[in-house]
Amino acid sequence: MKSLKELDLSDKKYVIFDMDGTLIDSIGIWNEADFRIVNRFAGLQVDLEILQRNRDSFLETHSNEDIYIAYCEYLIQKYHMNISKEELINERWSSVDDILKNELTYKDGVPELLLWFKDNGFTVVLATATTQRQLDIYAKGNPHMANAFSFYDTFDLIIRKEDVQHKKPHPEVYLKVLEYYHANPEECLVFEDSLHGVMASKDAGIDTINVYDKYSDKDRLKIDSLVDYKIDSYLEFMNMLRGGKDYEYTKRNNEGL
Repeated sequence: MKSLKELDLSDKKYVIFDMDGTLIDSIGIWNEADFRIVNRFAGLQVDLEILQRNRDSFLETHSNEDIYIAYCEYLIQKYHMNISKEELINERWSSVDDILKNELTYKDGVPELLLWFKDNGFTVVLATATTQRQLDIYAKGNPHMANAFSFYDTFDLIIRKEDVQHKKPHPEVYLKVLEYYHANPEECLVFEDSLHGVMASKDAGIDTINVYDKYSDKDRLKIDSLVDYKIDSYLEFMNMLRGGKDYEYTKRNNEGL
């Protein structure tokens, strides 16, 4: 792994962000949603860490399915719930909607960094397993997030769950970005939080910055062995940008500097 001070942004044109766990603190929401679902329909109170561990294990071995349906089927079978998978999907979404709309927020420094990249001529891309339904909540349904910046105006390209056949760690989502812009991997920089996300971006040949998220601590050693750089927060990255002459950028012109 290299020091963040070695990062040369003058070589980069495309900056690509994951969403859940990278731009927003959202992983714990799904733990809470599963807790409520299992408690309501199975009468059990399962530890949040166990729920996350089981979910992560399931996701690792079910990469070629409609993951939302498959996971709900898994919950029904594991906890012997008397409910259809379609009903459970609706209940699971309902259990998180209030949190998504009223409690979720961006990680510290996210709006400032995204706008910094935009103002300095970079192409800003979102490459995520998030659904369009969730993105619309983040962009329009959550007042705090909607007021932070103009979501759909800030991202030049968004590739969502609906746009890919394979989920991370398959590199498809990043290969689609390269294909769309006819870009070389060397021109891109990815921000990712999880092991699967890092595996996907590195398999696409793209320099990757790991953004710390506590829910990826179990994979910390593997992540550190793969990534090019790591940061504890976006505030650290912004301080780096402001801290030395190597990172003093003026707005790029139309000649593609």
